[in-house]
Amino acid sequence: MERPSRNKALTMLLVSTFLISLIVLLSKLTPTQSLLPMSSKENNNIAIQDKSTEEEEEQVEISTKPVSDKEWKPKSWGHLDSELEKVVNANLRVSGKDRILLTAVANSGMADYTLNWIASLKKCGLDKKFLVFAIDQEMVDIMTKAGYGRRVALIPSDWFHKELSGGFEEWQSDGYTPITHSKTLVVERLLYAGITVWFSDVDIVFTSSSIYDYLVMKLNSRKARTEVLFSQETEQNLINSGFYLMRPTLLNKRILDSSIYIQDREPKVTQQQAMNRVLNDLNLNFRTSQIALLDLILFPQGRFYFDRQIPTKYNMTPMIVHANYRKGDNKKKDLQKFGLWYI
Repeated sequence: MERPSRNKALTMLLVSTFLISLIVLLSKLTPTQSLLPMSSKENNNIAIQDKSTEEEEEQVEISTKPVSDKEWKPKSWGHLDSELEKVVNANLRVSGKDRILLTAVANSGMADYTLNWIASLKKCGLDKKFLVFAIDQEMVDIMTKAGYGRRVALIPSDWFHKELSGGFEEWQSDGYTPITHSKTLVVERLLYAGITVWFSDVDIVFTSSSIYDYLVMKLNSRKARTEVLFSQETEQNLINSGFYLMRPTLLNKRILDSSIYIQDREPKVTQQQAMNRVLNDLNLNFRTSQIALLDLILFPQGRFYFDRQIPTKYNMTPMIVHANYRKGDNKKKDLQKFGLWYI
């Protein structure tokens, strides 16, 4: 009886040794917690951080300093000329003390995008009051032929600081920055006419019928009086100058004047780059600043919406989609691909 007992004990020892060795071997082969695949949320966070860094690097060095508080003086402009004022007044929305004008600036090279922008307004019930400022007469003719003669105005020639192209200008082309400059010049004139400017680039598509009410609520929701709502380029870092709501205050007049001052001296600087440079010197404390930011998921730029599809990942419907970061026909192709091309 003694021999079988010894054999049994030896077998159990060998089995135990084998199991312990197997466990040790598996523990070496199995990744630790830090090496396990990240959740989709963790992946998204890292992607956002990496992309933000990439976008920040695209900002150019700006040597011109904005005009200081002590040096800056408001301009003496007042009313627009009577004909233009009549067209503007016919397209104003009134909310409290705000006389709000939904407006865009475009040339004939952006006509298709402008008509698609208008079609998106129509789908959202916002097409009754808006005004496109045309850079060239051909754009006025295109709009008039399409039935929008009361929704277009030719920019007075004395508003420009240089002659502009009427063609489609790609991002970073020689003709691109002067066109972005013209947007600032138009908005500045409107502010001096006492108008709250709701500005939109025409490569933007409106996707929510509640957007106007939301923006008005957002404009009036803080204890500190909000003077401007900016869409964002990167989260809590860079503003996107393609979509904003701006009241006719001294602060906003100075922001625009300073960005114009920078662009006049450094022609390769875009409107957005100049505005971000000006904002660097201002109070952006979320409690006390007059400047507030719109949620990047609700108001996404092109990389955020088309490339990384951030709103979709979080099952959120944006209020606009901005087709920036697309060159040439890729703007139209991506809008078509995502069901946002309506003409």
